[in-house]
Amino acid sequence: VLPGDLVLDLCAAPGSKTGQLLEMVVPSRALQGAAAGDSARYGAVVANDPDIKRGRMMIHRAKALCSPSLIVTALPGQSFPVLHFDGAPLLFDRVLCDVPCSGDGTVRKSHYLLHKWHPAHALQLHILQVALLRRSAEVTREGGNLVYSTCSLNPVENEAVVAAVVAAAGGA
Repeated sequence: VLPGDLVLDLCAAPGSKTGQLLEMVVPSRALQGAAAGDSARYGAVVANDPDIKRGRMMIHRAKALCSPSLIVTALPGQSFPVLHFDGAPLLFDRVLCDVPCSGDGTVRKSHYLLHKWHPAHALQLHILQVALLRRSAEVTREGGNLVYSTCSLNPVENEAVVAAVVAAAGGA
């Protein structure tokens, strides 16, 4: 992520990664030293989460950053709209797609998950994860970077999701 990038955090709540992205896209010195008419390109982060309550929590956390370059949306990620600017599609330079998952990779720190874990959880989430990753790819500009992540170790939630999206795109 570089200063000036347009970044989408598709599944952003609670907002920790969003804050880190924002600090990379708009360095604090740029906000402090920006002069009127400065031609430097300032980036922005669009932080999305379909849960309005979680979105409010993100806004509360982001207030401390005092950045005009943060946009918070509450839309289903799998149908996130293509934005337009001057009549042309506005695609993202970088997209973070940190999807909802079974969380089985966090069992060491959250022992209670082990008692709740069931193989069906990953299967239930797989369809949503594929839809989120597919939409992320669709809104990433050609040559841009897309990061897909989970806190799961299950190949159904990781490799199988990536394979399904690549196969649907004809290997592109």
